[in-house]
Amino acid sequence: MAEFTGKNLAASFIYSGGTIDLAADFRSFSKAPSIGLVVASAGSDADQTYLTTLKDGTYSWGGVAQEVGTALRAALVEGTHGTLEIGEEGTAIGNPKETVPVISMGAQYNIPYDNVVEISCQFQKNGARVEGVYS
Repeated sequence: MAEFTGKNLAASFIYSGGTIDLAADFRSFSKAPSIGLVVASAGSDADQTYLTTLKDGTYSWGGVAQEVGTALRAALVEGTHGTLEIGEEGTAIGNPKETVPVISMGAQYNIPYDNVVEISCQFQKNGARVEGVYS
């Protein structure tokens, strides 16, 4: 697989109030899939063994707060349910696309006295992730 940079990221948060383009002023985007584990070892086992349970994950976005307007503020309020649509390599036909239901954990602001204000938000996966491609 060829290397690529994040400059072509396409990321949107679709919620009941509309769609927010998270890629416009982004500085970072990350995803951390995970899975639940239960201990399956017992008795005379010398090593832990595990069984997998349910898939989980979090997504984190950070950007420059060019306009901390009402649309962005409303979209990222903690508890807002929606869907992330992510194209790590952009939206060209055939590029991978990930769609996942999430819950916003709330916007966080970094307000330095001598630099631009930054905003970030973590999203909790809330259902099945769908992998596809742009068509």
